[in-house]
Amino acid sequence: MEMMSLVISFIEMTSIFLIYNVLINDDIKKYLINKIFLSIITSLIYYIFTNIYDADALIILIGILFLNSMIISKKEKKDTIVTYIEFIVSSIIMLGLELIISLIVYITMGNDNLNPEIYLLILTIIMAVVIYLLSTSKFIKKIEFSKFFSKYKSINIIILNLFVFFLLIKVLMSNKMMNTKIIIPITILGLILIGVNCYFYVFLYKTLNEKKKNEIKKSFNPLINDLMGKLKANEHEYKNHLNTIWSIVHISQPEEVKEKVKAYIGTLVEENEEFTKLLDVENTIVKAVLYNKGQRAEKLGVKYSYNVSSNLKDISLDNSELTVILSNLLNNAIEATCSTEKKEVEINISEDEKYYEIDVKNYTNNLKAKDLTQIFKMGYTTKGEGRGYGLYNVKNIVDKYKGKIQIGLDESLISIKIIFFKKY
Repeated sequence: MEMMSLVISFIEMTSIFLIYNVLINDDIKKYLINKIFLSIITSLIYYIFTNIYDADALIILIGILFLNSMIISKKEKKDTIVTYIEFIVSSIIMLGLELIISLIVYITMGNDNLNPEIYLLILTIIMAVVIYLLSTSKFIKKIEFSKFFSKYKSINIIILNLFVFFLLIKVLMSNKMMNTKIIIPITILGLILIGVNCYFYVFLYKTLNEKKKNEIKKSFNPLINDLMGKLKANEHEYKNHLNTIWSIVHISQPEEVKEKVKAYIGTLVEENEEFTKLLDVENTIVKAVLYNKGQRAEKLGVKYSYNVSSNLKDISLDNSELTVILSNLLNNAIEATCSTEKKEVEINISEDEKYYEIDVKNYTNNLKAKDLTQIFKMGYTTKGEGRGYGLYNVKNIVDKYKGKIQIGLDESLISIKIIFFKKY
């Protein structure tokens, strides 16, 4: 009986690891030997503490899951807390299946007194079938659970509620004073309560998120209106420019006309190019930030140029995060180049089949290659106290979405390239 309990614990822990590999790593074989070995060790720990030392099974299970998540997060170079949540999700699936097995047994047999050997056989078969279905499901592969949990960390509240609920049911089922007839209505009522709470939580989250987006767009409306006002003002002056060109043609000598008209039109194009190029940018946030920073660069005497060939349509970032990245990169570049002889800033926003790319280049003084590894650290700055948080915030967002930062320094020209991979 005790040996059977150990084997069941091993099957449960192995199932959690396999479900984790399928959902999170999209590879059922990833570090499989190591995880089976870890499953044997943790099953023994669980068996020893619960059967020999009579420790609380619930506390031991939670501790083992956290121990596993620490080891796996180090092995796979991931955040421990996120990995713990991922293990909890895998555990919820396993606990849910055990609950379903118990309910089926009760419905078919009229009681829950199932032989341990038969229970082990049923559990093994059902776990194998479910893991196979999960590993071959195209829908599961599209969700990308690892990125999902990293992006929507607020969903962890729902996950933890479900985990605690299933643990409660597991404790009730192991209590000899309880029976399945009582547990069934408790399970149904608990799931209804969690479902209602989840619905209102998701509704509230969407409402607040939509409100946040609208507030950001509203804050940029004055900038967009200012841009449109300048474009309309320039359009209004076209007639005057045409009259001037007509006059140049009439009062100039024939051999001078071409050069004078070319010079005049060149001036017009240079003055209006900054504004007219923004008309092709569909992303409101990108358009507003580029215009705002262009105004600032103009006041500081910095030559500011941009090339936008992507509207970042399906990028994972929300509006506030995109604003933080663009604003901090451009603020940093404009401030840095102000103290140089060559006051130039350039930003390129592009995409290809695999990723989105934001590349900001500017000239700088006294920056050495060894400093490049420091500029994204919290508080690092050469601009005085209370600074050095802009690029740190950028790095946090990039890390959140598993993006990459590439920094290059060619003499006095620094390039900071942000890369976000597309979903498939």
